[in-house]
Amino acid sequence: MDTAKMLELLSVQRHDFLNHLQIISGLLQLKKETEAREYIRTAASAIISLSKVVHLEVPEVAAVLLIAHNRAANYQIKIKIDVQANLSGCVVPGDKIAALLDEILNNIINNLASLEIANREILISITGIPGEGAWQIGFSAEGVMLKLYITNYNNNIL
Repeated sequence: MDTAKMLELLSVQRHDFLNHLQIISGLLQLKKETEAREYIRTAASAIISLSKVVHLEVPEVAAVLLIAHNRAANYQIKIKIDVQANLSGCVVPGDKIAALLDEILNNIINNLASLEIANREILISITGIPGEGAWQIGFSAEGVMLKLYITNYNNNIL
């Protein structure tokens, strides 16, 4: 895990949190309570989404996803992460999955960053059935979908 990237991530998250508070404060000072409530709902939804990433059972994967989220924001690329499975019981070493995800996400981000399109967005979906030992991590960007299957069935790993 890259400590410098994690520290940068913490700094950015701290800055974002303070920014959210300032925006809410400004809206309330302008007596725009409805807009403040809507902004709080939107910000809370984004925070809850990232919170699910933090609670993945494979911390190396969580770190890669959070760092990629931060890196993509630097290029005005939105990453939406839908966590439906926490990867509990994964038999594949976390560093192996993380290295593969890091390479995939870096390639997607680099390619999207070079495109002149208005809505650059990456959708990441983590699904699986608890106790079954199989997970799917799907990536979708600009109409291209990639699915990575992680399984321990029949000794097939990654």
